[in-house]
Amino acid sequence: MKNLIVTLGLLSALAGAAAADTLKEKKEALIAEMNKYDCRMDTPQADISMPQLGITRPEAIALAVEMQGQGIAKLDEDGETLILLPPACTN
Repeated sequence: MKNLIVTLGLLSALAGAAAADTLKEKKEALIAEMNKYDCRMDTPQADISMPQLGITRPEAIALAVEMQGQGIAKLDEDGETLILLPPACTN
């Protein structure tokens, strides 16, 4: 039983690490996509781009919050447009 618990703990840790890697890859894809659109993404564009990038709505929200916390993105005054900031914005 003890071995099972240790094994399940290791599998859980590996799954968490894989999810973090996937989310990091999705953030990189989102940043690249936003750079194609003058470092901005409004809701209509997100509705098109996010599914193509394999990003779900909850993931998109989490990524936007994370990017804002990192100081590489902000919301426009309209509250609907995410703006990418330097150094993430390369345009």
